[in-house]
Parts: sequence; C-alpha cells; structure tokens
Amino acid sequence: MNIIEQITKYPIKGLSGQNLESVFLEKNQVLPGDREFAFARSNVKFNPEEPVYLKKSNFLALVKEEKLASLKTEFNSSTQQLKIKIDGKNVFNENLTNEENIRKIECFFQKFLNLRNEEKPTLVRGIEEKTSLLKHSFSDLPDKAISILNLKSIQDFEIKLGRQISPLRFRANILINGNQPWEEFNWIGKKVTIGTSVLKIFKRTQRCAATNVNPESAERDINLPKEIKNHYGHFDLGVYAQVIKSGLVSVNNRLETM
Repeated sequence: MNIIEQITKYPIKGLSGQNLESVFLEKNQVLPGDREFAFARSNVKFNPEEPVYLKKSNFLALVKEEKLASLKTEFNSSTQQLKIKIDGKNVFNENLTNEENIRKIECFFQKFLNLRNEEKPTLVRGIEEKTSLLKHSFSDLPDKAISILNLKSIQDFEIKLGRQISPLRFRANILINGNQPWEEFNWIGKKVTIGTSVLKIFKRTQRCAATNVNPESAERDINLPKEIKNHYGHFDLGVYAQVIKSGLVSVNNRLETM
C-alpha cells in the first residue's frame, strides 16, 4: 500500500519548504504556490507578463549556493510575509508586497552570499495578479509537474551507502511510503489516483549537485548523483507527474495505479 506521508510546497526557490495537511491539485498545474518566487541572478531578464522557462542556474539555488540551506525560512503565501532565521535568531521579517521591503530582501541575499553590488539578485514572481493563479513556476523543468519521492527507495539507497540520507535533500512535493523500493519507475506512462485527483507519471527525476548539500549542516558532504550511479547505474531518484484530473490530496491518502 502506497501511503502519502508528506506534502510540501517550496514557495521560494532554494529556501525552506512548507508542509501541508491537504491541498487541491489543479489540472495541468504545479502544486499551488510551489516555486512561486525566486531570486534571479543580476544578469537574468525575466518578464512576468510573458514568462518562459529558465534553467536553475539562472536563480539562487542549492546547486550553487549551499549556504542557503543554513537559512530557516517561513513564507505566508497569503500575506507574503517572509521570516528568516539563522541558528534560531531572527534576521529578517518583512512583508514582500512593497518595493522597499523587496529591495531589503534582495540586499539581504547579496550580503549573505557575499555578492558584489552588481551581482545583487532580483526577486521575481510567477503569478498573474489579476486572477491570483500561478502562471509560471520556477521549477527545474519546463513542465507543470508534481514531484513524487518513494521513501522505500531512500531506505534502500541508505542501506547501500551505509548512512542516513534526509529526504529533504530531494525537495519533493509528495513523499510516499511505498510498497517496494524503486517501484515508482514502473509507473512511468501510467495514471495514478491520490485522493480525488488523477495524475500521470511521465518522467524519472534526474538528480543534480543540489542533493549533495546536507540540509542540516549546509555543507556538501556527499556526491549523491555519483553514488546513485555507482549503485544503480543511473542518476534518477523520484518521478514527475502531471495532474490530469483536479482533486483534493491529503496526508495518509493512498496512491494507487489505474
């Protein structure tokens, strides 16, 4: 029996996730509010009126800035209040709805990452203000997808490595406690039901250097893509799914193949 253990959205690319007890998945959309915001590098041009997919290298992200993992952030999607803590100490607590506070947070990351003045990042948003629907997500692939991770696969990998690996490294939207490790790869091309929603699994998730960052220590302490390749002959862990029927998904729901 495949049971949903955790549902997580990442409101701001590269920062902390927010766990949800339930969420309504919209057809052909990402998980609501997931990667809605990002910090674009200074040389990146992003037009929110005509958003296009840009690779993760265009934004502040763990793949290059492992120091981001040392920040514990809370973001309220309704009020756009962002709180940041370092070692339990509050270092930022502002509402990102006005230009002054947006400049403050951009300067904060410039200083935190020791960037030059000309490298100051820009906060960008993938939202359409008129309808409040997510028009664009700053995800790692151009498709509007939900990422799913099987905890049994993590456990199998841990046995091979001889050490624990936090699922947080993989920043998935849905964690499942599966029947068998790696069975999710057999779902490629198939439909699955979760709660009242229907999704189609369409692709494996190829892992990159972002997973090398320990979410607790903010250090690159192991080359996970290399270890996955060494033990399994590929770089994949987890799968991507497209929502083909809208519906409510909750923790403890079953995931069942159709």
